[in-house]
Order: sequence, then C-alpha cells, then structure tokens
Amino acid sequence: MYVTDRDSALAAMNAFLPRAGGAYAGRRNYDLGPGRHTGVSGLSPWIQSRLLSEWEVVDAVVARQGAERASKFIDEVCWRTYWKGWLQLRPSVWDEYLESLTAARLEWAGATLYEGVLSGASGFECMDAWATELVETGYLHNHARMWFASIWVHTLKLPWVLGADFFLRHLLDGDAASNTLSWRWVAGLHTVGKTYLARADNIRKYTEGRFAVEESLATEPVIPAEGALPPAGVLPELGMPPSASGLRLGLLMHEGDLSVLRWMDLADSLEVCGGFFPSATYDSFGISKAVQSFRMESLRGALPEGAPLFEGIDAFVEWAREQKLEGLVLSEVHVGLWNVPFKSLREALAEARIQVFQVRSEWDAHFHPRARAGFFRFKQAIPKALDSIVASS
Repeated sequence: MYVTDRDSALAAMNAFLPRAGGAYAGRRNYDLGPGRHTGVSGLSPWIQSRLLSEWEVVDAVVARQGAERASKFIDEVCWRTYWKGWLQLRPSVWDEYLESLTAARLEWAGATLYEGVLSGASGFECMDAWATELVETGYLHNHARMWFASIWVHTLKLPWVLGADFFLRHLLDGDAASNTLSWRWVAGLHTVGKTYLARADNIRKYTEGRFAVEESLATEPVIPAEGALPPAGVLPELGMPPSASGLRLGLLMHEGDLSVLRWMDLADSLEVCGGFFPSATYDSFGISKAVQSFRMESLRGALPEGAPLFEGIDAFVEWAREQKLEGLVLSEVHVGLWNVPFKSLREALAEARIQVFQVRSEWDAHFHPRARAGFFRFKQAIPKALDSIVASS
C-alpha cells in the first residue's frame, strides 16, 4: 500500500488534490474498509516522516482548493502538529505512559480478552476486523481508530496504555505524540469532562453497514484514575553554530524528518551526511518489522547519493571521527522513541569531542509554542502559517 520513495508520495498527494475540498469534508468520516479509504488522503505515513512535509502538502491543497474549501483537511494536518507540540511542552506525559505501560503489560500478560483483541479473535466483529486490518496493512482509518479506542477503554475496560501500545507497534504513521495523546483524549484524560463514546448507529452509518454492531457498547465512560496534567513548559532554545564558525559540520539525518535538507539554512555548510536509524530501540518497543522496514527504507531513499546509513551508535560515531567532524547537525528530535538513543548518541559524540546541534523547522517554531491549551485555540495560528510559512514553501 505504501512505498518508500518521494516520487510515489508526491504522486499520491497530487492524486488526492481534486478531493481535498468539499469531497474530503463530506466523506472523511466514512470507513469503507481496506482498499476503499477514498474519503481521506491516506498521506499520513509519508507526512509522519516528512517525506512529504506538512507545509508542502498544505501548500498544494490550498493552491488547488483554496484555504476555505480545504479547511477541514488543513485542520487534520495541523492536529498532528498540535499533538507534537503539546507533548514537546509536557515531556513527562510520555515518561508516565511508559511507566504505566510496563505495569499493565505485567498485569494483563496472557489475559484472554486482551490477547483475543490483539489477534483479531475476540468475537467482537468490528474490533476483530480493525485489528486484522491494522496488523496486515499498517493503517487504520482515523474514525475507526476512535471507535476502536473507545470500545477498548469504555466497553471492554482494557487499559488505554495497552491499546496505545498496540497501535504504536503497527501503525506506519504512528508517533509518540499523536498516538499517545489521541488515546488519552478518547479515555477522558486529555480534556477534563470530555471522552469519546462509540455508538452502534454511528459505526453502522459511517461504515455503510459493514458491521451490524449487535454487541452492547458502553453508554457511560470509564475514565482511568490518573494525576493532574503537568503545566505546559517552554520549548528549549536550540543553539546553532554561526555560519562562519569554522567548524567542520556533518548532517545526521533521521527518520523523524526526511525533509531537513529541503528547509535547513545550513545545508550549504555541511561537508557530509549520514543517516541513523535506532533499530535496537524499535525492537525494544516491539515495533513491527513492517513499520521498521518502511521507515528505514524511507530514510535510506532520502539520503543523498552515497551517504551511509547506520543502525548502531558506535559505528556512527566512528564514521563521524573518520570524517574529522567537529559538529553534527540534525533536525529537532521530538519526544518519543528517540529519547533514549539520542541521549546515548550525544554522550558518545561528546566523548569524541563532536558537538551536536539541533535545528527546528519554521513550521514547528511557529506552531509548537502555541500548543499550550486545546486545539481550537491552537488553530488560530493557522492563518498566519498559511500567509508566511506555506506561501514561501
């Protein structure tokens, strides 16, 4: 379903453009099953890695449909940005998720209900169909994700962290922020007093009768007991070397931002480029081989011709030594899977006396500081982005 080269991603984007206005607004909630997700763009796995950047996708859509007609789609692109910014300002929420996940795995290991849902053999028709589609394709319609999470938490009363883990392990577009925080929102942990309850009639309508939904769904939420959300912090300042610093610089390209060479101001100051993919971390999280392969091959294809790709820290640092690098530049690392490997990589590079400099894209610099409250306050920043960032892309 998804290939890893940019030309194919651009072709898919261009094919979607005629449907990005009224057709998208009218049909985006319909989940017609595998191979029939024509109401949505299907671009999210490429946007997740920025093989297609948010701003170029929004730019293309606005050019074809206009900002007003395409507003629903633009909002959906910006939801992913909102989640990332929200978690960047509250990184402890990710740490707490990991702690809760460890405990839940121990408690629920081997439980019949839990294992049945994961394997698509729970006897719950729609849940089994969605679980099978997720594992086999790496994709699930956004509306189905909400229904699935709601039934998981409120009807089956399974821990939300185990459901978030299941999605993260199999979604090609999964990331720490949008996945974890979407599950928290459904469970009633993101916005006080707000949960999401799946309804049988809603599922029947928006799947056009694919599922009878004869099972009894929860009519009252089961809100997990958790502490108060931490207050929003501030984004860290990212120190960058001046262009005349005289340092011999290289680029570390990672799978979190494959567009970096297209927007980074220091591109002309870089001597060499190398890719790094933290396979050991992905393995430790149980991320599926299909997801790992998709992201690694996307990274490999985005690297300049002849640039090496590494999976181990020692090998990468040795390469940086051989290149006589004094500094490494990389696009900003977001909270999530890269937390541990980035810390280890920085320590190893420091021992080699190689400085590390992160760069923040203009898109993230504009939006992330505004993710301090809810999305509807956040979206007030969209018009300015359309006027400046998107218009100049």
